[in-house]
Amino acid sequence: EIGLFIVASDTPEYISPATSMLLQGRIQGGQRYAGTFDVNASCSSFVAALHTAQAIVKADRAIRYACVVGLYNMPAYVRPGDVFGYSIFADGAAAFIIEDGDGYLGGQLLSDGTQYDYVGVYSGGTRRPVTPERLASGQYGLELLKRLPGDRNVKLWPDMVDTLLTKIGGSRDQIDHYLFTQINQSVIHEVMGILGQPLSKTTTVMDRYGYTGSACIPMAFHTAVTEGRVKRGDTVMAVASGAGLAVAAGCWRY
Repeated sequence: EIGLFIVASDTPEYISPATSMLLQGRIQGGQRYAGTFDVNASCSSFVAALHTAQAIVKADRAIRYACVVGLYNMPAYVRPGDVFGYSIFADGAAAFIIEDGDGYLGGQLLSDGTQYDYVGVYSGGTRRPVTPERLASGQYGLELLKRLPGDRNVKLWPDMVDTLLTKIGGSRDQIDHYLFTQINQSVIHEVMGILGQPLSKTTTVMDRYGYTGSACIPMAFHTAVTEGRVKRGDTVMAVASGAGLAVAAGCWRY
């Protein structure tokens, strides 16, 4: 019954075909009237994909259910001796099954492509193919080219929350639970302070799993639900940001 598969990830199984195609084949076992595509918006991929899936399901009445998977395997791209990479990144995956009218209230996207050259996996595409020379010089896998501004998310996340609240009509206090990219717990705590919200209204999981990129938002949501922090009828706001720069926010009633 799933009519749409979206895999949200910047660490796909292959450059081509899309990982969502493989997922559809593994689940449904053959040809179906089902759409498949991947979304790569770095670590904001899952929230961007959720927003996209909601729009498609709403527009195409033939699609009853959509499967949106947040997938992350950045450790596969960490080079030997990369202390930064090994100390932060972890594998992770989580999925939502959605249907039209399931309580999605709206989303907001933000991009700044001039910031593409901070951190990423730059070799392997058509601009920088993997060659013996690049491998020998260490120009492969995850590369940190510039240090990211330490206060970037502190500035971006409250603005994204307020922009989306203005769009959908609501206030900060009307959100029952906030979820943010799980890269830095102290930043999440600082942002909750800026929003004037108690820490009981957010969930952090990076201390349990490490940083799981595009999988961390659905993983944190699952944790919040299973531990009783989010209950049926609660309104949830998620904000995710990633290299590139790409930021996505989404709000739904659970």
